[in-house]
Amino acid sequence: MQDNGKTEVSGDVPVSMNFWAFKPGFFPLLEEEFIGFLKEKGHDLKSEYYFNIVVDNLIKKGIATTKVLKTKSRWFGVTYKEDKPMVQAKFKGLHEKGIYPEKLR
Repeated sequence: MQDNGKTEVSGDVPVSMNFWAFKPGFFPLLEEEFIGFLKEKGHDLKSEYYFNIVVDNLIKKGIATTKVLKTKSRWFGVTYKEDKPMVQAKFKGLHEKGIYPEKLR
């Protein structure tokens, strides 16, 4: 179901939360793609360089592959400054349950 630009999906559909891990050899490819992006859209201050589009382009060229890692963890994150108190409360709850450390090393 789609409503106001949002799509509802069942709980078993994999989705990307844009958490990526790259091997060192990826970064020269990323830089090359970024140079092309700057040439095309560098003048547009609202343009954005999306990793998922770069990765998709590299996969289509046969240069890269990806692997999806599944988790049962719930996602939460900060997109807007108004999200900060909710995220802080979530981390506090995870810490109190012993799931997440109080301080990262």
